[in-house]
Formats: sequence, structure tokens, C-alpha cells
Amino acid sequence: MKVLHLNSYYIDNHLYSQLYGFFESHLSQRVYIPIKQDRKPENVVSFDRTELVFQKIIKPFHKYNYFGKIKAITKDAIDKSVQKDIDFVHAHNLFTDGALAYNLKKKFGLRYIVAVRATDIGLQYKLMYHRRPFIKRVLSEANQIVFISPTNRDKMLSMMPESFINKIKDKIRVIPNGVNEIWLNNIHKPKGKLGETINLIYVGQIMKRKNLFPLIDAVELIRNKSGKEFNLTIVGGPNVYEEEYFKAFSEKIAALKWVRYLGKIKDKQKLQETYGASDIFVMPSKSELFGLVYIEALSQGLPVIYSKNEGINGYLEDKDVGFAVNPDNIEEIATGIENIVGNYANYKNFEPIVAPFNWSEIVNQYLSMYGYE
Repeated sequence: MKVLHLNSYYIDNHLYSQLYGFFESHLSQRVYIPIKQDRKPENVVSFDRTELVFQKIIKPFHKYNYFGKIKAITKDAIDKSVQKDIDFVHAHNLFTDGALAYNLKKKFGLRYIVAVRATDIGLQYKLMYHRRPFIKRVLSEANQIVFISPTNRDKMLSMMPESFINKIKDKIRVIPNGVNEIWLNNIHKPKGKLGETINLIYVGQIMKRKNLFPLIDAVELIRNKSGKEFNLTIVGGPNVYEEEYFKAFSEKIAALKWVRYLGKIKDKQKLQETYGASDIFVMPSKSELFGLVYIEALSQGLPVIYSKNEGINGYLEDKDVGFAVNPDNIEEIATGIENIVGNYANYKNFEPIVAPFNWSEIVNQYLSMYGYE
């Protein structure tokens, strides 16, 4: 079997190379990756049975001409014969990859599944009303529709008329992303006991939507009112598009001796050790695309502070893994941390929560959707 992946997000998310690596033992793959003209191919991984096709096809004016972009990408894909010898198509987002999959089905009869991502929902579908009729056709023609979390599914369906939901509801699946095997192969149980100093850890990019400033203010609030010693370790590199934010972040933490900034840690073993030296994971971010870092932290036995109504919330709600907070409310973030501290001895085992984020199991679900035998 040969599958065509349409993936305009490939160079910005290394999760996909992990996914394709797991597919290799089952089938051949071609990955069509349309990118902006000023971007270079990235995440160029060497595969045995997978062909990566990078195409610098997206122009600046396409930002304002959606249908022109889809027309240009479709023509380029067909000119490159990406559909040759293909049995099934997997579109990894809705508004670009899904649109291309729809056009390939119309011309060549190729079946496809389409994934719906957070940006498809919160930006594209929510705000771009004029695109909705076309996108509904994309969803209607898909064999199946995949959301990475129940929260994302519910957000999308809340914006759709019931009559359309009834047409597509039987095709909807919820399948998470997977975490690197190092976390699943080295699961740790919660410590059950805190020391005199409570060590908090944040892992993620230094960027505005990750909500670091309110987090730091919340920790400072706890330190001032509780009298307990709280330290915050921050791991992550700057976002290249938010230089001013990183500058402001650096200035904010400069005088805070209880904040330790380690920069980006690429070595998974070192990152695992850093988690191991911590007690609670804290990331009350906004518009989180998914949040696999929460699963990493849970795998290392750390209860987590996460945001209400974001992607990961659908997997963690009603489970005793930490607290969901309003990311806009400093007092609520602080209270969430205090609640974890007060409940710390009751956290026993996060392994059942982490287990579904296994790439091998996720790949089996996709293979079934492809009709692989």
C-alpha cells in the first residue's frame, strides 16, 4: 500500500517525522510539503520507504488569496505527479491539506482522511466565513475526520449547524498525537512527598501565548503570601518571530533569583533529569495547539497546571492529574498550584493517562482508517 501525506505543517513540527517513521514498517509513503517561498526545507529526515517532496509554492499574496493559494498548490501537486501510484491520502490539516485532498479526489477519485487542527478551528473556521461552504464540502467528501482532542472536536462542532453535524458525525474520530518513546519507556510514578523547597518547571517556547508573565506573577504571589519557598525552572528557546517578547522576558527574570532559565534542552536524557529534579509542571498557556509536553511531564510523575478549554483539557479533565486554570487569572493560577501542593500525597500513578499517547497504537488506528490489511 502507498499513502500520500499532504502536510503543509511538516517543517514546523517534528512530530510528523516520528509518525512517518512508525508507518515505514507497514507501507510506502510520499509526503507533499508546500512551503513559503522564503522558507528552506527543514526536518529533512532520511527514510527507507518515504519520499519527502518539498515545494516552495506559497507566495506572500496567498495570505490574502486563499482560493488562489489552493489552486496554485493543486496545480503544482498534480504537475509533480504526487498522486501517481497512490492508494489513499492523509491530509494533515483542513484548510490547506484538506482542500488539496478534496481536489485530488475530484480529479483522480482518491479517498482521503483529513485532520482538523487548532488553527483550522480558532482562526480559519471561526473567522473566515466566506471559506466555510467550501470547507464543508471538504469535510463531506472525506472518508473520516480526525480531531486530536475532544476539546477541539467540541469547539468545531459548536460553530456548525446541527443539520451538517448529522451528516458528518459518524465519520469523526478523536486520535491524539504521540510522545517520543523515551517518555513511555521511562515512566516514573509521582513522588508523593514534597521537600522544603517546591520546584516548579515550565517547558516550552518563550512566546506570548505560552503565558509566562502571568505564570511568573502567580508564583511570586504564592511566595509572598504562603511563606513557602517556590523555585521556577524555565526550559525553552525563544520564538524567532517574537524577539521583543524574549527581551522583555529576559528583563523580567533578571532580578528574580528564584527563577532559573536553562534555555532549550535538546538532549532528551538531560530533559528527563530536569523533570526528575522538579515537583510540579506549570504551563497555563493560551491557544495551545495540543500540549504533548503535559504528557511528558506526567510520564515523569509530575502533576500539571494546564489551561481550561484547551486541547489537552479533553484528555485530562475528570482525572486526578493536577488542575485546570483560567490562564488570564493570576490568582487562579496561584490557587491551582497551591491545590496541587495540598493534594500532592494523593497523586499515585499517571501511567494510564500517558498510555494512549503511544505512536505504535496511534499508527494502528490510522492504518485501519486507510483500509490497510
